[in-house]
Amino acid sequence: MPYASFHNNQPTRERSLTENGMTQGKAIAKIYGYMGIGLLITGLVAFLFAWLIHSQIASLLDDRGFLDPDRLDFAQGWLTATVAVWVVSAIAILILSFVIPIKARLSNKSVWVPFILYTVFMGLLLSAVLLAGIPFWMIGEAFGITALAFGSMFLIGWFSKKNLSILAFIAMGLLFGVLIAVLIGTITFAIRGGTADERFYFDIAIQGVMILVIMLITVFDTWRIKRIISRAGESSNIYLYAAFVMYTDFITLLLRVLAILARTQRR
Repeated sequence: MPYASFHNNQPTRERSLTENGMTQGKAIAKIYGYMGIGLLITGLVAFLFAWLIHSQIASLLDDRGFLDPDRLDFAQGWLTATVAVWVVSAIAILILSFVIPIKARLSNKSVWVPFILYTVFMGLLLSAVLLAGIPFWMIGEAFGITALAFGSMFLIGWFSKKNLSILAFIAMGLLFGVLIAVLIGTITFAIRGGTADERFYFDIAIQGVMILVIMLITVFDTWRIKRIISRAGESSNIYLYAAFVMYTDFITLLLRVLAILARTQRR
């Protein structure tokens, strides 16, 4: 494990959390506390940015709900700026996904700043979900389902006494299978077409397998970060890193659940 020691390069004996002076409950509370802060920031940023864009679009419409021709250039400017924000946010998220683990491992400086930046950029990117017209009740339903599934997987990974590294290989195998299935399905539908029902059930099956992959990864990540904490001891950076891992798993699972709900609602 790359995080065998959080403060030096000498390997340390893996200890229980109790030996490190940290109870199970306190460790989980810290991880979920930091993760909750990240989710709150992401939700607020997504809502505020979506509200800003929506209000600007509304101001460009006339009484009949059509775009005012005299303000077409202004509308195009807002559209370009919004797309630019999303592109920059995606690039920043990709960069920070490497920066945070490396900084948490190799630096004694706090990773609060990159962690918060990550959640802000994620909020800007996820504002597209609100602007796409996804209703709030559906987002709330997806959040509830995700929280229940995620919490169950977290508990399995945290309290398991077995080596769960095999789950990562299973998840990667399933992911590879999904990629092949999507490729074959895309070619098949392009050549011979397909009914709406065939496309619907194919999409649902792919999304279902992806959810299974994310759940397996969540169990593995939970087991992995518990080992990291047990080896490294108590540190704010190590809990921020753990919260970052859990945060990304939660967001990924939430988007997949939301995709299934939106797909079934449209049907």
